[in-house]
Amino acid sequence: MRGLMRCVVAGLALTLMAAPGLAGAQGVPVPEIAGPVLGPVTTTHGVMLNGKTVRYTATFTEAVLKDASGRPLATLSATAYVASPVVKTRPVLFVFNGGPGASSSPLHFGAFGPRSIVKGPDGKRAMADNPHSLLADADLVFIDPVGTGFSRVLPGGDGHPYWNADGDAQAVLGLIRDWLRDQGRAGSPLYIAGESYGGFRLATMMKFAGDLPIAGLILISPALDFTATAEAPGNDLPYIFALPAMAVTAWKHGRAKIDAQTPDQVFQIAADYAEGPYALALLKGGRLPAAERDAVATRLADLIGLPAKTIADSSLRVGTQTFLETLLADQGLVVGRLDGRVTGPAPRDTPADRPAAAKDPALGLGSSNVITSAVATDYFKHELNLPVDRDYVSLTLDVNFGWDFRPAKRDDQFYLNAAPAIAPVMRAQPKTRLLLVGGYYDLAVPLLSARYAIERAGIPLDRVTVAAFDAGHSPFDGEAGQGRMQEMMHGFLVGR
Repeated sequence: MRGLMRCVVAGLALTLMAAPGLAGAQGVPVPEIAGPVLGPVTTTHGVMLNGKTVRYTATFTEAVLKDASGRPLATLSATAYVASPVVKTRPVLFVFNGGPGASSSPLHFGAFGPRSIVKGPDGKRAMADNPHSLLADADLVFIDPVGTGFSRVLPGGDGHPYWNADGDAQAVLGLIRDWLRDQGRAGSPLYIAGESYGGFRLATMMKFAGDLPIAGLILISPALDFTATAEAPGNDLPYIFALPAMAVTAWKHGRAKIDAQTPDQVFQIAADYAEGPYALALLKGGRLPAAERDAVATRLADLIGLPAKTIADSSLRVGTQTFLETLLADQGLVVGRLDGRVTGPAPRDTPADRPAAAKDPALGLGSSNVITSAVATDYFKHELNLPVDRDYVSLTLDVNFGWDFRPAKRDDQFYLNAAPAIAPVMRAQPKTRLLLVGGYYDLAVPLLSARYAIERAGIPLDRVTVAAFDAGHSPFDGEAGQGRMQEMMHGFLVGR
């Protein structure tokens, strides 16, 4: 359950973007929430990390976002953990997840924060110290965008100015600037981490952040180039990039015929074929000879475990949802999009108009459009002493369905790829580094698609590190994933 809950809020963007017609949809109105603006509220704590007690302050703040006339529209909130005593040259890591419509809770309470949500001996979820917290290496600031966490639309206000790519990015960047200024942390090495759609947010922020001295950017299972993942007639990229993830998933379930012993070996074999013979075959389109088509279909059948005829009949382009529903259909199971290792019967308690991708057994949405976390709410109320009378929103589909994914009007407005915005910042700042992290079993944002976007964005690749995990969309899931993520992030934050 712990891993599933993290997947719920971590991987929503590409899961639902896979369904046509959602970008820029009107969606369900998000209710306005009354009550006083919260914080700042500061409390003191300690946590044992690497055999030492780290003392720290936790500060929650809720900032008011206003329009040009000064009218309050919505709020943006953040929780900061700062080691005591304060060292103003210590690294600061700003963190957010994606969705859109997802709070920071997966990375906050599942990976980087000093407290983590775990499943206790009685089966109930509760807070516990996180021995893998990054607080040993950096001060941490977790950001909840408008409509998530305790951030909200104010009475008489409006969230739509922040439910689009540029508005969202500028609001989050404004919070980062304000925090650095108010805390006197201009001399701290600045790091920013975003997961899933948070990767798109992070890259979009770089259009407006060129003046900030950025030490490092961390992209975790990032959505960057939507063209590389949007399955549509005439677009071959999604089929090429999904192939390695499909192959690793099929291998995991004993359906692939691949001479390999480890997931990374399977991934590399499939990636070599995807970017080589498979890509060349798709480029030929209708000119592809029947004999070559059948040979490719046979090879794909070995790699992804589906019948060669099924593959040939789909013109060698097997959609992700088709793969998920077909691979283990003989067992009555559907494979998870967010994590190909997860299987389950197709959910039956979800609305009929909900896109198939939202019924992912690795997502576990149920019938509600909003998921709140009683454990997180209790944590903020009783550990951080926040005088709040509303629930912590882990995930809201209402924001997701109402999101406008289209960029601001420009020459390339029909091409949704934020990765190139990173390149000018890294070229202008020769010490800025980038870390790309992904999971082999992620079929929502395949690792190969993120790598493709980074490698073709003009980013200096000698300062890019790519780390692949034996995991799904949430690489930090599980004890082994958390441990490896902590070790890798330690090297990235401290080994600069």
